[in-house]
Amino acid sequence: MVAAIPEKSNCLLVKTSAEIALKSNQVRQFFTKKLISNIKHSLKNNEVGIERITRGGGRLYIFAPNLKKVADVLENVVGIHAIAFAFKGNFKEYLDIEAAVLCQAMHFLRKGDSFALRVKRLAETDLSSKDYENKLGKAVMDTIPGLTVKLKNPEKRITVEVRKRDFFVYFSDIPCIRGLPLGVEGNLAFLFEGKPEELLAASLLMFRGCNIFPVVKKKSKQIEAHVNKLRAINCWRDFVFTEWKGIGKLVSERKIQAIGLADRGTSKKEIEDYAEFDAKQPVAVLRPLLLYPEQMVSEKKALLLNN
Repeated sequence: MVAAIPEKSNCLLVKTSAEIALKSNQVRQFFTKKLISNIKHSLKNNEVGIERITRGGGRLYIFAPNLKKVADVLENVVGIHAIAFAFKGNFKEYLDIEAAVLCQAMHFLRKGDSFALRVKRLAETDLSSKDYENKLGKAVMDTIPGLTVKLKNPEKRITVEVRKRDFFVYFSDIPCIRGLPLGVEGNLAFLFEGKPEELLAASLLMFRGCNIFPVVKKKSKQIEAHVNKLRAINCWRDFVFTEWKGIGKLVSERKIQAIGLADRGTSKKEIEDYAEFDAKQPVAVLRPLLLYPEQMVSEKKALLLNN
């Protein structure tokens, strides 16, 4: 659950995963479109309504009647780096930004606080980012007595993002699970038997943008409940289960590109067994936990089970 919504916020600012920004323009547009679709699916499946989603400068901006509910859902959407409750204002001149920053700061800062103010220009304006920081920082200090500027490790942060026609003011990021948007890297089958490490192995593939289609030896309520622990990062969509005897049909109908397993052993016998198993499969086999550090397996497995 995210923290209580700050005063005066009127939108949710969504920072997409940094990896998306490294892609070519065409790929970036595709990834962003897929992320928006996943966000809409997640919100719809949780019966959370929104007014609109806009985008620009590597950001998405969500306007909704209940921003807190939107934020609770978005924490589990793959492809989001962080979210922040923000105030959006229309930008005509510097004073528009200053008035909004002061209004927000008076709800956020208290005498004795240390703070830092950062400005990011996402479009060319008359002032540089440094000019904005100096002018806005001075205005805040003049308005709220007893504050201390601390650029490194301040108690509180104010961030302002300036675009061509509007601007956004926010105070803190809420970290999300990052990764690539679900679905951008195609479809994978994953063999589930009910082991906790399977959830970690499958989630790692999902974080790389893969849709997961669970394959089980035999369908049961127990195995479905096990796999459904991943439902939140599957955009809250139901999984389609297939028994192992139907793997060939699944590969054909769903255009499966690989099969995922949670294997971790590295003995000579285990490696030989992997090679024998792989040779019989219609597609490549992926083992994301192979050589994965034991400490990271334990930490991430506990995190998934707690969620």
